[in-house]
Amino acid sequence: MYTYTLIDSDTALSSLVNTWKESGIDTVAMDFEGEFNLHIYGEHLCLIQLNDGQRFYLVDPFKVSMQAIKAFLEDGTIEKIMFDCASDSALMRKQYDVQIERICDLRIHALALGYTGSLGGLIERSLGDVPKAFSGSKKKNQRTNWLTRPLKGDQIQYALDDVAHLFALKKVLEAEVAEKGLGGEVAEKMAGAGRKTKGEGQPPWSKFSSWKYLSKREKTYLKHFFLARDGLAQKYNVPAVRILEKHNLLTMAKDVPADEAEFHIYCAKKDPRHVDELVGALMKGKGEAEAELSAPSPRPKS
Repeated sequence: MYTYTLIDSDTALSSLVNTWKESGIDTVAMDFEGEFNLHIYGEHLCLIQLNDGQRFYLVDPFKVSMQAIKAFLEDGTIEKIMFDCASDSALMRKQYDVQIERICDLRIHALALGYTGSLGGLIERSLGDVPKAFSGSKKKNQRTNWLTRPLKGDQIQYALDDVAHLFALKKVLEAEVAEKGLGGEVAEKMAGAGRKTKGEGQPPWSKFSSWKYLSKREKTYLKHFFLARDGLAQKYNVPAVRILEKHNLLTMAKDVPADEAEFHIYCAKKDPRHVDELVGALMKGKGEAEAELSAPSPRPKS
């Protein structure tokens, strides 16, 4: 079982960072747990797991201010070993305006070596049968509610397990990369680790897999139906899927309901407390889409 120290105040986090620097520790293993529209609306940071090579720490972002967390994550003097940092770094950037600095993303090493699987598989491939404190269901804990407090013991062990072997993994992967002459490729890609990607700023309704195949009319209706659905989800602080599934939004955008009765067909199986309000929001969205489609196109600048 992993033992750990809970970091539950700004003072505790700043003191930890200062202790690392005074002790010459400039590299830590790090991972996040978050809420991604599973239990409430939106995306939220719920936990930061740290391993300095000797000890484990859990940073509670519900008690530590984002200002203090930002100072740590943006500190370029401390290297943060992570695995597949893209979603975690995007969460911090979009929701909290935090850019994680000096990331060593081991997934970049793995991809250069031809490995495309999970962290667990990579650990088994590179380190063999290492001891693990967590033996429960990973799938269950991936979907667990990280917003709840206090955290359960299996949640904590699951979270710490993701940073337990990153130091050893880094050493092995760096040696393999050097042996195969891939250092230049890895260094080039590492410079962009955790940085904003090309599609990150795109509106969420444009991330449907079939978006590029939709007509202008269909895209316009989809946007306004999406906004209507998400507005209600945000109001009641529930995952948007509980209000209406994405496939229904897409179907309605392609074959727009003529009236409230037809909208009710798509909404009938959802929470009865919200159905009438949802239908009203979708009707309003339909009107806004029609107004946008009928508006004259802006004249090109001369």
